[in-house]
Amino acid sequence: MSDIVVLRTPTLASYLMVGALVLIWGTTFLMVKFALVEASAIQVACARVMIGAAAVIPFAILTGRTLPRGGLRWLGASAMGVFTLALPMSLLSWAQQTVPSGVAGVYMAVIPLFVLPLAHFFSPGETMTRMKAAGFVIGFIGVLTLMGWETLAGIGAASGAGQIACLGAAMSYAIGSIMTRRTPATDPIALSALGFAVAACLMLPAAIRDWPEPGSLSPTTWAILIGIGVVSSGLAMILRTTIITTVGSVFMSGVGYLVPITALVMGVTFGGETLGWTDILACALILAGLAVASGRRKSP
Repeated sequence: MSDIVVLRTPTLASYLMVGALVLIWGTTFLMVKFALVEASAIQVACARVMIGAAAVIPFAILTGRTLPRGGLRWLGASAMGVFTLALPMSLLSWAQQTVPSGVAGVYMAVIPLFVLPLAHFFSPGETMTRMKAAGFVIGFIGVLTLMGWETLAGIGAASGAGQIACLGAAMSYAIGSIMTRRTPATDPIALSALGFAVAACLMLPAAIRDWPEPGSLSPTTWAILIGIGVVSSGLAMILRTTIITTVGSVFMSGVGYLVPITALVMGVTFGGETLGWTDILACALILAGLAVASGRRKSP
């Protein structure tokens, strides 16, 4: 494992990529909500994977990328295809049939909480420090506040199946982050293309069975599906892989704190969802947890 990429100090480009991911993914939940008006959950999930693959794989070929070599790289790409594409996108599409877009985005704040302990044991150079543990606790309190008692109580009931699916998606993303970090140094676009190829193969049977009939979806819905496939899946996967392989999965996990805030704002502004004072308090706690967890003992 000596050829695992050495983590670099986050640069301005790193923060810009994280900002782009926050905006893309925070908006995606609302776009999925609109698409589900006409399309089924499996159609949305298949569109995200298949259209994303149709965008990323040709781009990788046209830009001269070669297939990653070595069993560990193929294992990493396979893990990416399963844990960051096929599985979480299927779970989230299914969950959003009953879970509001803002709430679905909130569950993504659980990703850093899963990543921190996983990274401590499985990702070199990302041990759980006291600062990270303190941020973990603060962020966890914020997540619980944002979820609210009704949501937490609903997890144990049949009506909480959507929330359980969201939690499963968050865990899947966390596992995918760690396994991507453990993948030997690889061109992120080539690795993303191979990951999409794996995910597309997994989703192909469902896509063939449930692909929309001509005329069954409006042009608006098709535009949304193409947008979340190319941008939310394809472009976002390249950005995500680049961030993880250069500055680490814990730095990347900060997206999980900021995406729910963006999703809530989008849901309130464009989706007719409501925002209470507890939501504002929770967002403040989540941001505080992120700041503490990413803090350093020594000032620059």
